[in-house]
Amino acid sequence: MIGDIDRLFDNLWFVVGEMPEDLNKKPDIANVLVYCAGDRLYLMDSGVGLQMRAGIERALQEAGTARSFTLLNSHAHADHICHNDLIHTVPAAEKHHYLAEPGLEMLDPCAYFGQLFHQMSEYYDPLTGYQAYRLKYRLAGLLRDTLALFVGQERAMTMLMPNVFKKFEPIHPSRETIQPYETLLKRELRVGNVTWSGWVLGDDAVWVLEERGHSPDEVLFYVPEHRLLHTADLTFELFPTWPDSNSQVTREALHKCLAMARAGQVQVLTDSHHHQVYRGQSDIVAFLDTLLSDHERFREVLAQVMDEQDGLTVGQVYARVRERDDPVVRKYLACEFPHTPPSLQAVIVASLLEMGYQARGPQRRKRFFRPGSDQGGWNVARKQIEAA
Repeated sequence: MIGDIDRLFDNLWFVVGEMPEDLNKKPDIANVLVYCAGDRLYLMDSGVGLQMRAGIERALQEAGTARSFTLLNSHAHADHICHNDLIHTVPAAEKHHYLAEPGLEMLDPCAYFGQLFHQMSEYYDPLTGYQAYRLKYRLAGLLRDTLALFVGQERAMTMLMPNVFKKFEPIHPSRETIQPYETLLKRELRVGNVTWSGWVLGDDAVWVLEERGHSPDEVLFYVPEHRLLHTADLTFELFPTWPDSNSQVTREALHKCLAMARAGQVQVLTDSHHHQVYRGQSDIVAFLDTLLSDHERFREVLAQVMDEQDGLTVGQVYARVRERDDPVVRKYLACEFPHTPPSLQAVIVASLLEMGYQARGPQRRKRFFRPGSDQGGWNVARKQIEAA
């Protein structure tokens, strides 16, 4: 339940978030970690909602007073930053707050996600990609297009976003306390035979590992004392999740985490949206291995669909994917909105582009063609017109 506390170790608390059945009604809430290393106290992300805030406050009380308090954000998506203002209430003589530099431009969720949805609109209408509450999103699309006549498409999309993020309120990112990780000394960090770039906080208390796959600013947290790895949204099933996600970087980071686990360097794994704790080498390896193999299988399915017919719209690709009797397809369909934030069509767009497929056609109605194809149906239509 939201805000419940699982005391993983004497000095480390896992505060449970929530991924509700219906995101249209409730926000997704990232898990949070509280860690006490001597006289230093660390809060890793800050969640969403009053229940989560109360759980974090209980964990901080259990941890007791400390000379130094440090708030670490894994990235700037709204479900990770809403209670950053807790830094003002924790009693400590010394306080620090870190977020990767690209995240500074992402702290306004309405502007940031308005821009992402505008980018998706180049290829298809993202408001038609939701299979739940279809009438609601079609009406939102009509409102957006009406507003766009006066303020432009991107601004119109941004103006709709407060309706999405009002369920996240209050949102207190505490912008004034943030210091970019990049202002610290970056180091080469070796975990077993795996090398990361990142930063060390305290006396080897928390290692911040650069990841940058799920979002341009995302980092992971490693606690050497307990060989605990917190993978934030790296281990979210559906990736690439957003237009600014990078699945190649995500895969590389997952392989690093897998190598660490196989070498016995990860004994406990937590993340932001699996509201459970993975313990022991076999469970952690199986979890990471499945994420990678499912991702590869889904790409195989997309390639099969595109091999069968060139020049499909995103909606057509999605419809043909839905027809596949494949366990990974069923799993991904069960994960998409309203159960998790993205629609599967958004993931399909980002995946096809990364796989090298070429998008041709008018805005919101583009068709995807195999790499190196002669524009498929569009080229045939043009030649027919020329011949006539």
